[in-house]
Order: sequence, then structure tokens, then C-alpha cells
Amino acid sequence: MPTPSTVVDRAVACLLGGALGDALGSPVEFAQLADIRAEYGEEGITEPPPQALLGDSTQMSLFTGEGYLHAWTTGNNGGPWRPVDAVAAAYRRWLVTQQEEKPQPGATGLLAEPELYANRSPGLTSLRALQEPELGTPERPRNSSKGCGGVDRTAPAGFAPTAEMAYQLGCQFAALTHGGVGGWASAGAMALLVHLLAVQHRRLPAAVDQAAGRVLRNDAETATALAEAATLARLGVSISHIERLGQGWVGPEALAIGVYCALALPKPEQFCEAVRLAANHSGHSDTTAAITGSLLGARQGTSVLPRSWMARLELADVIERIGHDLGASCVREPFNERRYLGLS
Repeated sequence: MPTPSTVVDRAVACLLGGALGDALGSPVEFAQLADIRAEYGEEGITEPPPQALLGDSTQMSLFTGEGYLHAWTTGNNGGPWRPVDAVAAAYRRWLVTQQEEKPQPGATGLLAEPELYANRSPGLTSLRALQEPELGTPERPRNSSKGCGGVDRTAPAGFAPTAEMAYQLGCQFAALTHGGVGGWASAGAMALLVHLLAVQHRRLPAAVDQAAGRVLRNDAETATALAEAATLARLGVSISHIERLGQGWVGPEALAIGVYCALALPKPEQFCEAVRLAANHSGHSDTTAAITGSLLGARQGTSVLPRSWMARLELADVIERIGHDLGASCVREPFNERRYLGLS
């Protein structure tokens, strides 16, 4: 088993890796592969822009982490353990950043970060759902969306104390806004994968098999997509394999593409190549690259993250802090709990 310091390092790498993938894929999010190649060359987009701005999936991942940590610190200090309610409140805070131009006086936590007050093409499903008075659950969905806006923000749930809790929380966090089974079950599978890789030190193929088996109880589509991703990865690297898995606009497809790229290029020195593969296709490039980056970061730690990319990443210090605190909470290492106790 990895040491506590290893888990913390992998939590940091999981969030930073996801942010790097998101930043790489965001400029080509809505582009067809032919258009990407026409603008960037035959290899497509190969590195984030000089200012690697956070995409909406990274923004919401940070708020997922902050909400979970509020619940954890509250419970650890004698209060109620209500992670779903805490993350729902965190998503409402994220919505404020999409409606206002700058932090209000006295803002705390992520609401105090001016750079987060930026619209990065967030999904309409999340925007609409979070404006409703009541949010959804897997048992009581508020819509039928299985879009990828749930799966690309739930990596922080992977640092729950157990694998089953990680899966359940991933499902519940996504179901707040995405009511289709594929929309929340794929998010549960993503959280489970992160937990198995970062906390239990499982190899990626074994983790994918276990996640496929667990999600099958809820959603055959996601389980089948994961199994196909594993099969295609064994056949090698090809854009045709990504096209066979879909475009990534829905949760099961996005997860499968992200997993395929991580499986096909799993070596530490292949991190950049893997997220490039995940970004350069005719689909939801930022989400799929973010998933790949999160998985490889969770498996390999911060040593694989390219320094030249990190140097240009927006709010890298904030991402690192949230990642550190998630990892520390998972392994009962000390961190600044007061940072999260006063949130509401």
C-alpha cells in the first residue's frame, strides 16, 4: 500500500493532471479533428496555451473538493457528516461565480478567488439545474440528462475513506444536476477509479475491471463502454478507437475515451502523449483530456506532470492546495481544517 505522503502526492497530481488536460483540450472543445489539424498541424494541439486557463470542469472539480472538505472537517469536529448537502452548497457557490463579475467583500474560500469569476462554456444542464430550488438524487432525478458534466468534476470524491463510499458519493454528486443513469453512474465509476489508483495503489487495468463490475449494477452502458475501452487499448493507439467509443458528450463515452487514452499510454513518460490523444478528436476534448490527466495523475503522482505546462496553469497553487487537503483528509494527515469550517 502507498504511504500517506504518496496518497497526498497523488491527490495533488490527480487534480493538477485533470486541470492540465482540461486546459489543453479547452481551445478545441467544439472543433472537428480536421479543423484542429488545419489550425495546429497534423499532430493537432500539443500543449496548453501560454495562459493555460481553467475550464469549467476544473472550476467545478475545485468546488466539489471544497464542498467535500467542508463536510469532512465539519464531521471531524463534532458536526454532522453531510457530504452531498455540502457539495450541493458548493455548486451553488460556483454558480455565483458565473453570475457575478468579482468576489463580494468578505468572500471566503474559493469565492474569494477573482480568477474563478470567469465563464468557460459551462454545460447548460448544470447551469439550469443549479438555479432550481431542489436538486436531484439518483432515486429522484430532476432531469434525464446523461451528459458528461457530472463525470468530469467528481475526481475529488475518489478520496473518500473507502472505495464504495467513493463510488456512492460520485454518483450522488453528479445526480445533483444530471438525472440520467449514465450521467451519474459514470461519475461514480470515475470516483471509484481515482480511489483504486491513488489510495489502493491498484494498476489501471485492474482498476478499470473493478469499476466496470461495480457500475454494471447501475448502468450497463457505462460498464460496456469501460470494457470496450480496455479491449481497444490492448490493440494499441489509434484515433479510430476513440471514434468507435464516441465523442464524449455523454458521461459513459467521455469516461471510456479518457480511460482508453490512459490505458493505451500508461507509462509515466507518456503523460503528455496520453492527454494529447484524449484532446485531439472530434468531440468533447476538454472533458476527455481532463479525465485522462486525472487518472494518470492519480496513478503516477506529481513527478509525471510537465513543468513547462505547470508554469502556465491558472490557479495552480489553489488546485494544489485543494488536492493536498483531499489527500490528507483521506489518510488522516493534518491540514488546515479551519479553511473549510466556515463555509456555507
